[in-house]
Amino acid sequence: MIHAIPWTLQRYIFREMGKTFFLSSLALTVVLSLGGGVLEMIKLGEVTPGQLMRLLGLLLPVAMALTLPIAALFSAAATYGRLSADNEFVACRSSGINIHVLFLPSLAMSVVSATVTFVFINFLIPGMVRNLNEFLGGNIATFIEHRLKKPRGISLGKRHRVYADSSSTDATGQERVTLHGAAYVEIDGAEWVRYGTAGEVELQFERDDRRIRAAGVMSDVSFFDRREGRFADVDRQAIDTSDLPTMLPQQIKFLTLPELLHYYRHPLEWHEAGTAISKLRSDLGRHWVSADLWRQWKDSGQILVGDDRRTLTMRAKSARWIEKDGSIELQDVRIDESVKGAVQRTYDAARATVEVTKGDSFSECGIRIEAFEVRIRGAGGVVERAKETLGPLAIATQWVQKVEGLTEDELLRAEASGDGDPLKERREAAEKSIGGTARRIAATVVERFAFSGSVLVLVLLGAALGIIFRGAHVVVAFGISFVPSLLVIVSIVMGKQLAHNAGTHAVGILLMVAGLVLVALLDTWTLTRVLRR
Repeated sequence: MIHAIPWTLQRYIFREMGKTFFLSSLALTVVLSLGGGVLEMIKLGEVTPGQLMRLLGLLLPVAMALTLPIAALFSAAATYGRLSADNEFVACRSSGINIHVLFLPSLAMSVVSATVTFVFINFLIPGMVRNLNEFLGGNIATFIEHRLKKPRGISLGKRHRVYADSSSTDATGQERVTLHGAAYVEIDGAEWVRYGTAGEVELQFERDDRRIRAAGVMSDVSFFDRREGRFADVDRQAIDTSDLPTMLPQQIKFLTLPELLHYYRHPLEWHEAGTAISKLRSDLGRHWVSADLWRQWKDSGQILVGDDRRTLTMRAKSARWIEKDGSIELQDVRIDESVKGAVQRTYDAARATVEVTKGDSFSECGIRIEAFEVRIRGAGGVVERAKETLGPLAIATQWVQKVEGLTEDELLRAEASGDGDPLKERREAAEKSIGGTARRIAATVVERFAFSGSVLVLVLLGAALGIIFRGAHVVVAFGISFVPSLLVIVSIVMGKQLAHNAGTHAVGILLMVAGLVLVALLDTWTLTRVLRR
């Protein structure tokens, strides 16, 4: 009979903790899910009320990951505090019952809560993010319709912003959307360079695991070109392929644990570091091509660009290389345009600029010539224009092969010709992105382990503090559970911020672990004190 008493007490404590845990976790989850905190955190705003109800089911893992540890801690503090206030532990000690065994329910609750939290933040929540993106990708027409109702319209890449009266899908499904009664703006940096209207805009979509890409064609286009100061009409105009803005862009915090470990070993496969390397490769190639064109002029007084089919030969009285942006400025210029070796047109211009255009990759770059105060002579007679743009022309194949063949290490060590180092900032940005990716992944992994592990020690601490302070009142129990949780959360948040920086990375990792170690030491001290009492 004496051996049955501890198990009877444990079942009683299990039952009391379970009721408190269930009610508190349910209340906190509902408040967090419906109160807007999670919705604001992941920036949902492109959904209808019906869609929102479906999305709430996907948001529950986020809310539960945050509320279960708090609910477990609160239930331990409240239950053990009430038992202490009723002198139940005094009666147990007087009956010769080992006090150690009475902490088994809180230990079991902490293990279950820590395991569930670990699984949620490392697997379920990243899966929820993918479901949200699949939900968005499965209803592109609705997403486009909501975007078009916003004052800024829908942005397609960095150059086009489109507005439309309505949209429709074809009979085959969601892979193509047509915009009717469209207006558009074409942007170069912060400058509006062209704006006009289009009868229709056909958008075609391609999907992969992490993004939706959109390309389009505008038909029946009328526009005003601000740079050339003229109106024009064209039958069709293409919109370059670009990533469609999604509700949840891929971020490190939304990766599963196996993915985090993979990208930590291979940081260049992460899209941010990969993009930084791609930009460095593109800028290095553009600089090398520009330097080669400048050497041509210095050696022979002319610049030859083009391919076997079409070539442009430029001669000038004077020239200068603007190394910072890689452009060449020519004065008193003559440009001969040849097709298959025969001169077709001659351009005489007061000045001209030669630049290597930017692209998402070096293979997408080209050579563009802009001539000013131009006199064009050809088979159709003589034409005078204030400005004429030639190209972009394809970059020579040998340059593309050379630049694309560089490894990441060779890119980071490659030097630019000329005075100074015009690629210094881009190189530093690439190195910072690669190192920053590894640091952020390490910080995220440690954060998740620290947060999950803290549940183990916090629940035990809550139970011990409940006994010490005899927290029968619910407010006292909440205060007891809140203070150690706040300590751990502050240490994790501060440590993660420090771990993102190169100079304080190790300090940040240690700070995240230190909060967990400190609570474990508090556990040892309080449990020892409880047992002495």
